[in-house]
Amino acid sequence: MGKRVRGKPLLYGDGKVFLAFCPSSGGIFELEPEEFKALKENLPEAEELKRVMLEYDGEKYTVGDFIGHLTSLGIELERLNAPAVVIFELTRNCNLNCKHCIVSAGRPLPKELKTEEWLKLVDEISDYAVRLTLTGGEPLIHPGFFRILKRAKEKGLSIRLLTNGTLVEEHSKELGGLLDARIDEVQVSLDGLKQAHDSIRGEGSYAKAIAGVKALVREGLPVSVAFTLIPENRGEALGLYREVAKLGIESFRIAWGLPVGRLRKAVPYAEYLKTVEEVKRASEKLGVPVSGGELGAPLEVKAESFYPCAAGTSQVFIASTGDVYPCLVLRYPFFRFGSVREEKLIDIWRKRGWERLKRDLSGSDCEKCPLFKSCRGGCPGESLIYRGDYNAPSPACRMRVEKG
Repeated sequence: MGKRVRGKPLLYGDGKVFLAFCPSSGGIFELEPEEFKALKENLPEAEELKRVMLEYDGEKYTVGDFIGHLTSLGIELERLNAPAVVIFELTRNCNLNCKHCIVSAGRPLPKELKTEEWLKLVDEISDYAVRLTLTGGEPLIHPGFFRILKRAKEKGLSIRLLTNGTLVEEHSKELGGLLDARIDEVQVSLDGLKQAHDSIRGEGSYAKAIAGVKALVREGLPVSVAFTLIPENRGEALGLYREVAKLGIESFRIAWGLPVGRLRKAVPYAEYLKTVEEVKRASEKLGVPVSGGELGAPLEVKAESFYPCAAGTSQVFIASTGDVYPCLVLRYPFFRFGSVREEKLIDIWRKRGWERLKRDLSGSDCEKCPLFKSCRGGCPGESLIYRGDYNAPSPACRMRVEKG
């Protein structure tokens, strides 16, 4: 018997597709159903499979690559048979009152799921999912947060925690004891240097968030910083990037703030792309990767009938009240597919109706665009927000910007 793989490999199995990711060797492996079962149940015959995975010496992948591969499969296969990524909006409660919050977080909603209900969901999704994303509101405010996180780690799930960072420092030891730096990630939101950030999120929030980032880095955890470009923080991205790049973060993400929730007006998409490129140039010297405005992997899709992205094909979002949507942005009655208080998530996922997520861009400029198979018309949620039409091309169009 060779060296043991620390913990179980990450596993995805939906009855049709069976895959494993070994974080120790960086390998992604296709499995037979019986191999998946052996690894999932930690049967004796799984030891040889683990040894082979540990000794893999080919191209090295990350957990992000693994999830990206599942996303591509979800689109190409016209939906996976079970979600690979599940997002829990633990609560709408938040200790901040950010000017651009997409869900206008502040107070908890009536009839939010209780801790025991979330724990039951963790047990359910661990049968098939790879990653659990915890968000809010502010997830660390939820009274059952650490019980939910601990259960998810006991079940072998990869974790992505989205936080405003203000409560992180006091909980950093607990987070460091539960999270695995090879497969888990904490994303902290920062919207500029002190003056700009505090004007958007509240006095003193910048210092607390920076302290949280430093505490997580001391714990050896991978931290990404998320910056959302809105009219109030124009010109702040580069200075913030230079500051946080010194702290040992893993990556820096720039998002385009959408006029929904508390935000009433967005910056032009051309300005967003210019900001991204400016910060990416700085990253060539400072070394911390910058993301924003990228296109997806080229996939064989046809303009008249296709699933555009991870939402509803490999990923699902559960609101704090238990309602099920494809993603946070598509939180519209038309895209509510059920409630986990009434049905199991897997049954909601497999019932009819999800085909309404298919998009039709035939006859649009997108159909003949050389970037179509990568862009797929952009985010359909953005199309709904800006144009009121799921099947309209997204306003976030790189080609349109380049053509002027």
